[in-house]
Amino acid sequence: MTAFAPFTVEWAESLRRIIDNDPDYRNVGSGWKWPIALVLNAAPALGFAADVVVELTLSGGACTAARIITVPEIAAPFVLRADYAVWKELARGSLDPLVALTSRRIVLTGSLPKLLFHAKAVRALVACAQRVPTQFPDDV
Repeated sequence: MTAFAPFTVEWAESLRRIIDNDPDYRNVGSGWKWPIALVLNAAPALGFAADVVVELTLSGGACTAARIITVPEIAAPFVLRADYAVWKELARGSLDPLVALTSRRIVLTGSLPKLLFHAKAVRALVACAQRVPTQFPDDV
């Protein structure tokens, strides 16, 4: 199985397919209807010269699009921003997403109460991301 570098077009498309085909997310995410932007803060030493954004189009338990955009292009009402190490911990399952949010390791732009109301959907999204075959640049 091919592994993808995180926050690349291939990685984002793999995440979209996994989310869109996940019965758990389809169930618990059925009430979620807003796009989400995931922002990886610049990490030049790891090959990320600038912030990288993956914007997911989510609605009714489906993910219909995942695209790489720039920060000024973000239209999503929910933006989750974190450093590389935090995204890696989430992908590896060593950090709970809600702990990361409430401890501000992930900085949220958008409604925290609304996001917490959909905590099961958030956890299901992270579980989908954990299934994306990912090759982290500092593991090479």
